[in-house]
Amino acid sequence: MKKLILLVLFLSVSLQVSDFHKQTRKSKETLLSEIFTDAIHLGIGTEKLWSATSADNWGFVRQSATWARGNSGIIDNLILGLKNAGYFNNPGQARTDVLTNVNLSGIGSSTLTIKINTPTTGVSSTAYANTKDFNHFFEIKKTGASQPSLQLFFDDPNTTLGNDGALIYYRLVDFGNPQFANVGDVITESYTGNESVYGTKFQTYTWRNGPENSSWISKHGRVVLTEVDSGRQLCFRSVVRLSFTKLKEINPSNSANLENLKTICNARQGTGTSDNIYYTLAYMQKFDSPFQTTAKASFSMNATRPETICNLLVSSVPSAKLSYGIFNINGYVTDQLDASQVPADYPSPTVGGSDFMSVDEAFNRTFVAKDDLITNQNALGPVKQYEDTSKAYLDVFDGADQNLNFK
Repeated sequence: MKKLILLVLFLSVSLQVSDFHKQTRKSKETLLSEIFTDAIHLGIGTEKLWSATSADNWGFVRQSATWARGNSGIIDNLILGLKNAGYFNNPGQARTDVLTNVNLSGIGSSTLTIKINTPTTGVSSTAYANTKDFNHFFEIKKTGASQPSLQLFFDDPNTTLGNDGALIYYRLVDFGNPQFANVGDVITESYTGNESVYGTKFQTYTWRNGPENSSWISKHGRVVLTEVDSGRQLCFRSVVRLSFTKLKEINPSNSANLENLKTICNARQGTGTSDNIYYTLAYMQKFDSPFQTTAKASFSMNATRPETICNLLVSSVPSAKLSYGIFNINGYVTDQLDASQVPADYPSPTVGGSDFMSVDEAFNRTFVAKDDLITNQNALGPVKQYEDTSKAYLDVFDGADQNLNFK
């Protein structure tokens, strides 16, 4: 099979918080403008997704850890900004501030709404059933806009564990970076809370209505991360939906190859003339340097999760096998490994532990629906709502927001 070049979205977020205590002579509005301008510095880029047996197969692995840390960081740094501005100096004191015409670099004139110890009730999300009540709230809305640019709900300024966690929504197009100019109305939701089985932190990142262009290649997607192995490993799982039609528009020089892959995949998986393809990725990464990572990935046109791209036969198409791939601090090492070929000091493809999954187990718990029971995963119980990465779940976003909206 000829080399195919696709692009995949990654979102990286770099954040920095000003020293509030050195600015005591400035007005509250000026202080908050500087704090939150520094706390929200968002960047977006592109990576190749698949091109036969090379580091390009695994662009999302190389970037997703940074992407995830950045999304977590935006919550941490916004809360830290509020703490630095003195909003939690009097624990238990209720406070509501609405600050107008605050100039945020890149966003412009905005209204900031800050509610401390003033509960926001009945907040829905894609990541949990029913609703939750949050003690604190922060919102940025551009002056004159009909909807916010960012909303943050959280329970405790010191931790997202042992409470209702933290929930954030944002529209990248509002943040003024030229790289966001073509991302359209895509909204990203991130929720952080307690993992009910392992008792550790989990995070979800879910988006809908991506423009499917070179700035944001996917239509819909979800990433699920869990800190496991007593904080020694990160478990990463994701599914994104791509379109062959849009991929050909992005990569016209590869249009014929993409059309050929579409035809082969539809024939192999019995999906007629379907245009959508789903990229499934799972990996385990050690937190300690050199950050050894073992990953497994595939593509599918239907609701199944094949071991190879579109379940193509490796005997006929050797490059259809991606897994396993291994990585370290320097990035891509190699791929197309059998389980026995993965070095012993890397996360195991097949052997998990009492509080963490193997790569195979993580992969088997990806591209699955809420309440599914996964073979040999009785201890983990049914798939939870925040883990739902099924084809059906992503496809519903075509006609419904599924609570992925500003509140």
